[in-house]
Amino acid sequence: MIDPTLTVKEAMTPDTKFVDTDVTDVLHLAGITYLTTYSGGFEYLLDLQARFNQGRTMSIGQVRGILNCIRAEVLRDDKPTNNAPQVANGRYAITVGEKLRFFHVNSPADGKWTGFTFVKEFVGGGNEFSIRDTRNQILSAIANDPDALARYGQELGHCGVCGRELTDEESRAFGIGPVCRERLA
Repeated sequence: MIDPTLTVKEAMTPDTKFVDTDVTDVLHLAGITYLTTYSGGFEYLLDLQARFNQGRTMSIGQVRGILNCIRAEVLRDDKPTNNAPQVANGRYAITVGEKLRFFHVNSPADGKWTGFTFVKEFVGGGNEFSIRDTRNQILSAIANDPDALARYGQELGHCGVCGRELTDEESRAFGIGPVCRERLA
């Protein structure tokens, strides 16, 4: 029997979703096999599964959709962020080049993004922009700078852990509010 996940993993490219012209006979079979054994809760796949079980054939577009669901599962399971340095959730200030830059690191503890680490850069007016290309380099710089969390709070007057405004001199000196300092201790 064909292993749909392995078949898709061998045929996919991480940066590109499947398109209709990618659906070969082997991938078509992988998609249908996956669909018939699917036991998750994703409505799209459950709907296709019900249609297929009623004897309907799957179009190329529907099979492509199944393949892209498998692709997303493979990418989640591969968790490329595991190669990234481990950095605690928080806000950090580090020098990149000759410029002080501010970042927000978030690694969800539950849900579909468990195991992923997201890095966003704060720029003017509190806007955040996702960092992808240089994410691992930024995480390495943060991991190698033990003062980065406190520096964020000291520079911006907001807690390096939770982002709340620091309202007293002691908290501003630490760069971290009293509640978050207690949790870190």
